Amino acid sequence: MGVTHEAEALHMNPTAEEPTTSQSKALPDFNRRSFLGLSAGAALAATAGSSILSGCSSSSSSSGSGEVVVMGWTNYVDPEIQKRFEAKTGIKMRAVTGQSDQDMFTKLKAGGGSQYDIVFANCGFCPTYYKNGLTEALDLTQISIAGDLAPIFKENTDFPYVIEKNKTLLYPSMWAAFGLVWNTKYFNPTSPVSWNDLWDPKIPKGKTIVQGAGDDFLSLAGLANGVARKDIYSMSGATLEAAVQRLIQLKPFQISESSDQVTADAVRTGKAYAGQATSLGLAYRINQKAGNEVAKIELPKEGALGWVDGPQLVKGAKNRDNAIKFIEFLLGDADMQDWLWKANVYGMASKVSSDRIIAGGTAMNADVYTSLGGDHPELATTLVFQGPPDNPAEWAAAYDKVLAA
Repeated sequence: MGVTHEAEALHMNPTAEEPTTSQSKALPDFNRRSFLGLSAGAALAATAGSSILSGCSSSSSSSGSGEVVVMGWTNYVDPEIQKRFEAKTGIKMRAVTGQSDQDMFTKLKAGGGSQYDIVFANCGFCPTYYKNGLTEALDLTQISIAGDLAPIFKENTDFPYVIEKNKTLLYPSMWAAFGLVWNTKYFNPTSPVSWNDLWDPKIPKGKTIVQGAGDDFLSLAGLANGVARKDIYSMSGATLEAAVQRLIQLKPFQISESSDQVTADAVRTGKAYAGQATSLGLAYRINQKAGNEVAKIELPKEGALGWVDGPQLVKGAKNRDNAIKFIEFLLGDADMQDWLWKANVYGMASKVSSDRIIAGGTAMNADVYTSLGGDHPELATTLVFQGPPDNPAEWAAAYDKVLAA
């Protein structure tokens, strides 16, 4: 689409007192990796034939059995993970940082198994990798730690990454559900909460905030319009146009591109009365900073966007055995799992890890974990998992129409 999120924000809310987006890094307690640049649909449409290859962050050129090459967001290729994995296994981890699902898909398509062993993804993108012959399915019965997983994450075939029970396109790591958050001083929706509440006339124009990118906002409008969750990313024609018109009706609205902190501060201070949050734990965070309850959050009756992420096994990976060892270490080692929880603060797909966090009480921030729904993995069944639309070019054009209105 060629439009930056800063430009989007200025267009959506030209009278805002302060910039509505932020390039600043979110605080460690809610630091979900950002969706930089283009929307998912536009990016995949633009890069489908690209052959850009990124080098590894390590200068090592060895390719023997003593290494594994991992591509992922910064939180999954952190130097601490590299250090712990090598200390535990003697295997060197070479890290390639990916900025988004779109970026990693492009890099893997260019390099394949000759360059990478593991690539992380949000589960909504897994079928795209698999259909392009870039990854192989995992037989969880052959992975020693799979018994740790909550059953829903390895058995529910409604999830886009679960082919059948114990056969998956990624090994599930963390997950989150979006929600509708509001400042109780200025706005209180009636129960059950709906995404349509964002269009409530009691919320003044410019006092709504949404987080993410164009595809996320079109998806939200689709849910508000009553489109079934399973049909959101196949919206086309009149259905997609209806989502466009709903977003136009909402303008001007604030955009927090990729920072939970921006959303939290806007709702806490009343700069935004209500909005879309990318974690059900955001109200807890707002109230903790405010010192009293000023915000509430719920998962709307229509469901919400969300994600399950994790490592995929690259098809033809040179270091396949070491890739499996990496998965088993990262997502099975108790100390490593506790580090991931504290560094990221999202629900854990491992029931063993989830139970340990809850049992740990204050020391493990059990109250934070329950506030974001980590103790209720069944919430994942109500989600539209972020992924590429069936018609990326049409979605890109649709959001351009929103911007131009």
